[in-house]
Amino acid sequence: TTQWSAYMTAHVTSQARSRKVLDVFLTIIGELLLTAGLLIGLFLVWQLWWTSIDANAKAEQTMTQIHNTLPTSPKKAGNKHTEAPPVEPTVAYGQPMGVLIVPKWYGITNNNMPIYQGTGQELLDQAAAGHYQNTAYPGAIGNFSVAGHRRTNGNSFRRIDLLKAGDEVIVETATAWYVYKVTGHEIVDPSQVDVIAPVPNNPNAQPTQRLLTMTTCHSATLGEWGNDQRWIVHAQLSYWIPRGEGRPESVLSDPGVK
Repeated sequence: TTQWSAYMTAHVTSQARSRKVLDVFLTIIGELLLTAGLLIGLFLVWQLWWTSIDANAKAEQTMTQIHNTLPTSPKKAGNKHTEAPPVEPTVAYGQPMGVLIVPKWYGITNNNMPIYQGTGQELLDQAAAGHYQNTAYPGAIGNFSVAGHRRTNGNSFRRIDLLKAGDEVIVETATAWYVYKVTGHEIVDPSQVDVIAPVPNNPNAQPTQRLLTMTTCHSATLGEWGNDQRWIVHAQLSYWIPRGEGRPESVLSDPGVK
């Protein structure tokens, strides 16, 4: 009996120690998971919220600089020109070349932003649109193509999915207002770079139209949160207005357009 009691005492003590070790191990794992979850949550807050605050501040500074240098444009509806527009001057990499305005986004998300020459990450991260350097300039025959973030760093093109045929996309420069109208959209793999060819998806064709293409990230499963695909919007120049004659009617009441 004494031996059995001693054995049972040792066995119970061993089990208690094992449970204690297991409890400590599980506690540590639980704390590590909580810490990891907190860090991931903080990263997401930084990625989705803080980067946009910082980017929007930079964009606002750039927009102020642009508006301070643009020639005056009367706040009235201008005559719609359909003849060949003027040739825009070339712009060096990293320099602002105008403003992108999407009237459909007014009141929903940021609907006007600077356009930089180039599509480097450091430019797109400033809540801006970036001009693909080897594509046409605004108003020119060919395909004026721009890129923008869907999420993070200003969410520039977040609501690109709202654009439908007939919606306006406006490019404001020191020379003129170029009003493009959406013709459609497509979702492609990142490798399908021909969407920004002078004739979209037909790189060997000779361009005859004045086009605009917007590109941003997309995902078949995650929508605006993924980047395994690209959401593409195509538009065609409808008309243009010299700055000195006025501006498009769709921007007359937009406080973001100076």
